[in-house]
Formats: sequence, structure tokens, C-alpha cells
Amino acid sequence: LGATVHTSTHILGGVGRAVRNKFETMQVDEIIANDLRLMGNGTKVACEITAMAADAGLVRTDRDIIAIAGSGGGSDTAIVVRPANTHHFFDMKVREFICKPRLEV
Repeated sequence: LGATVHTSTHILGGVGRAVRNKFETMQVDEIIANDLRLMGNGTKVACEITAMAADAGLVRTDRDIIAIAGSGGGSDTAIVVRPANTHHFFDMKVREFICKPRLEV
């Protein structure tokens, strides 16, 4: 139907994980990932794929988009977000949660 599928390295993994494994210490990317998981794994994934799509030039960084994500079992989170490239990650703005699962205690 004309959709573009993009596959790339996860921005909140990769080399930071190698440093953690080698030196047994947490890295900045893992701290960010864990902070985003406070709102659910789908929120972390939605922010991550938004930056990945921006890096690939598939979405603009001056317009809001809807990012849909989840973890393993399918999509369970949708957000309205203003994308940012990875090197400007903290310029990304989550504008609205359309849906997000209730977190179990």
C-alpha cells in the first residue's frame, strides 16, 4: 500500500550496551531508556522509533506525528510527538498520549 519500512540500529542500545557489558556500568542511553520505561515500554519504543525515523529522513522534525509502539506482543501505546533527530533527542516533545496501558505494580 506504499508504506515505507525502515530498519536500523536502536538508538537506546548498541555501543552503550557494549560498554556496560565490558565495564559493568550503566551508560547514558540505558538511563534514558529506563526513565522512559517509567511510562511503559511502549512509550520508550515510540520515542526511540520516532528518532530513528527522523534520522532516516522519513519524518519531519517541524511537524507533530503519531508514533505507535509496544513490546513483543504488539502495539499498546500511541503518542502525538514532535520528532527530533538522535543528536537532538531532548528536543523531542511528547505532546499527548492517545493510549497507554495501565502499568501493573
